[in-house]
Amino acid sequence: MGKTIVCPCHDVTVEDIRATYAAGYTHPETLKRATAAFMGPCQGKHCAGAVMSLLRELTGEPAGETVTRRPTARPPLRPVALGLLAAAAEAGPEIGPETGPETGGTGAVGATTGGA
Repeated sequence: MGKTIVCPCHDVTVEDIRATYAAGYTHPETLKRATAAFMGPCQGKHCAGAVMSLLRELTGEPAGETVTRRPTARPPLRPVALGLLAAAAEAGPEIGPETGPETGGTGAVGATTGGA
């Protein structure tokens, strides 16, 4: 028997959601933190419907009512071109992960130094 994946970004399965719910994570925000569903690159665009439907089933919420709300979406809400992020990094203070080889040495993810 195969696993049914509800969040393809983080490989969260139906079984993961059911087990997490049974462990006491019954609110979408706590479920999100425990499983990483809604937190992938898609920010829940691919998994929100399936996860929320499963959560409604587990809570016994009627199909037409919206008692359980999806977790709050955090920026970026839409794809952002790396060129815009790089330009912002050059124009202002460096914000981002520590400087390292994966950041191009600038502290901004995806930025390049023009050769190093």
